Amino acid sequence: MPDGLSASTLLKSVKKVNRKDRDWEPGSHEDPQNPGVYKKVLVRQEEADPDSKLMMFQLCKIPSRTTHVAHSHPTMDEIFYFEEGKGEIEVDGEKEKIVSGDRIIVPAGQVHQIRNTGTVELKFIGLGVALD
Repeated sequence: MPDGLSASTLLKSVKKVNRKDRDWEPGSHEDPQNPGVYKKVLVRQEEADPDSKLMMFQLCKIPSRTTHVAHSHPTMDEIFYFEEGKGEIEVDGEKEKIVSGDRIIVPAGQVHQIRNTGTVELKFIGLGVALD
């Protein structure tokens, strides 16, 4: 145990969340009535250390044969790790097929869009990191 910290102090600093405690919600750039992507935000920026560059950590799913809205983040890099399904990502006009196990980094400011080209949900992890 680090000097000066008691077991009770360490336990109070643990911020446990189970994914079952978070609801699926439409992606921020989506039409809430007909979203192309759903997210379950496991870490929001305000839940991290105030000095952290972590903006969000979330589970995402795109229904079969669906595409999410093209968008960009001017001050945030976004990292995707694909867990299930198959699809295609387009980043600033460049298309790449994606399958389970792939990782894609989208630099800040680049327009990106993900399509589920398969017959099952495309599931992935999204991580956002602020530039400054």
